[in-house]
Amino acid sequence: QKLYSDKFGAENVKMIQDSGKVNPKDLDSKYAYIQVTHVVPYFEEKELQERKTDFERTHNIRRFMFEMPFTQGGKRQGGVEEQCKRRTILTAIHCFPYVKKRIPVMYQHHTDLNPIEVAIDEMSKKVAELRQLCSSTEVDMIKLQLKLQGSVSVQVNAGPLAYARAFLDDTNTKRYPDNKV
Repeated sequence: QKLYSDKFGAENVKMIQDSGKVNPKDLDSKYAYIQVTHVVPYFEEKELQERKTDFERTHNIRRFMFEMPFTQGGKRQGGVEEQCKRRTILTAIHCFPYVKKRIPVMYQHHTDLNPIEVAIDEMSKKVAELRQLCSSTEVDMIKLQLKLQGSVSVQVNAGPLAYARAFLDDTNTKRYPDNKV
């Protein structure tokens, strides 16, 4: 923000806090807008198996991902049974790290996950994290205990019990394909 404030003047630069798509018609042309969002490296399953070390997982990366929650009703957050997620995968022209800090995005791919797919995705991430902690040569018991507590007796986000109540109930199982339930 400082870079653009120095270039255009601090009063002429505005930050857009939302990661959603911005309609240029809604923006005031007298301001320079900056939209920043948190992204994480994105790997296909095969690529993830090939990149074994932390170095390999943080270098020569062209694809990044961010996710935005939404509901069919238009709200950003909802109950487990109505919470959807839009996953956006960005492909940059060059790999990071690079000589320049900013590299143009050459391709965007959006995937919408329905509520049961969101639950499967969240549970799969937790299982992968637990598997990684357990498979290390020296298991850090404190990290493992914290991860287990955060996975089983969830305080903030929905956990296994909430997903079971939402998707394994007889009334909801009919709404989703058998291979997802």
